[in-house]
Amino acid sequence: MAVRIQTALSEHPLATQAVGECAGALLEAGGTHPDLLLLSVTPPLAGVLEDILGATHALLQPGVQIGVTTDRIITAAREVHGTTALSMCALWLSRRATTELSEQEPQPPRHLLRGLRLSASADLENLAPGENISSELESLRDATGTLILLATPSVHLLNPLLERIAAIAPRLIVVGGSLGSSHFHGATQLCLHTEIYSSGIVAVVIPAEIPTCFSVSQAHLALGPALVATRVERNVIYEIENRGALEVVQELLKSVPAERRTAARDSLRIGLFAASSWSEQNSAEVVYRGVLGADKATGAIVVGQELTSGTTVQFAVPQAETATSELQAMSTELPTALATLVFSSRSRGADFYGLPNHEASIIADAVDPAAVWGISCLECLVPFESTSRVSESALGVLTFTHQ
Repeated sequence: MAVRIQTALSEHPLATQAVGECAGALLEAGGTHPDLLLLSVTPPLAGVLEDILGATHALLQPGVQIGVTTDRIITAAREVHGTTALSMCALWLSRRATTELSEQEPQPPRHLLRGLRLSASADLENLAPGENISSELESLRDATGTLILLATPSVHLLNPLLERIAAIAPRLIVVGGSLGSSHFHGATQLCLHTEIYSSGIVAVVIPAEIPTCFSVSQAHLALGPALVATRVERNVIYEIENRGALEVVQELLKSVPAERRTAARDSLRIGLFAASSWSEQNSAEVVYRGVLGADKATGAIVVGQELTSGTTVQFAVPQAETATSELQAMSTELPTALATLVFSSRSRGADFYGLPNHEASIIADAVDPAAVWGISCLECLVPFESTSRVSESALGVLTFTHQ
């Protein structure tokens, strides 16, 4: 299958002008009727998002249109943050060879992708494993390929949803993340076609005949060795290696230089390893969750995800140097890409690295910068056992590759 991809960015303060600049660039590159149009706006444009969606849909007539608000837009070798910006990425698909593509596909084309809307709860809170699932999820049964999934922070059941998707579509790779604005309350919005949602999930299925590759950077520096949580109740860890969990954490923090200890404590994460694959030699499958607090009376710690006794864990802190080295190593292994979609944790911006455009410039050095499009996420999805999980301070890169 042949794929054409084009990205566009406008920082014009007027939404009408920004739409004109981006849509004009896409029309010139590939014409109308892209199979997928990804659209992102920074919070200052959230109030006119309905107008932007309507105008873009009318001009480009995409098969699936997905839009989001995001704190940081990644495009080419730049990261746009704290200003007014609109970014678009369009994909045109054809079953003909690339050399046979005409300037315009016959109108109207038969689109090869499908969008999906899931409610905030996805009917999962009280759903037993054998019960019927919602029609929304049922439409994914036995799907293959890649699912780009974007959720609002209100979806507190995202991990159970990912498990359910893995159960009904085990060959479907799920990428994306949850979104959230750090500075504009209520500005987080998701869009499917021309509809806007303040909660829930929007997604698009990329069929398996379109080759993709997914890579992840986690950006954490380990504090001490991997350990076993020996007494756990839901998301409360009472004992690690048969010692009080808080005592273990306090001991690990003593290894941090005194001038950095407070910052390490405030940003402390816990890595949860996949039980099926963890060993001293193979510990690639891990998700990082926040350490939310401690109970001095019981010596327990509270973490951001439920786990079970016997889980292998490792405490860590996000570190810019580790993130840079991981991203550089990952970029050298990226395949030749038609397009690169980036989902970067909100915490991995200019303040984290101490300089602007850091991640975008590293990725753009490895792939065609004109075909890089990305957004910041509250939490990103990473591969974990047979499914995907949310992980803090992560970065995911989805590349559309050549056949």
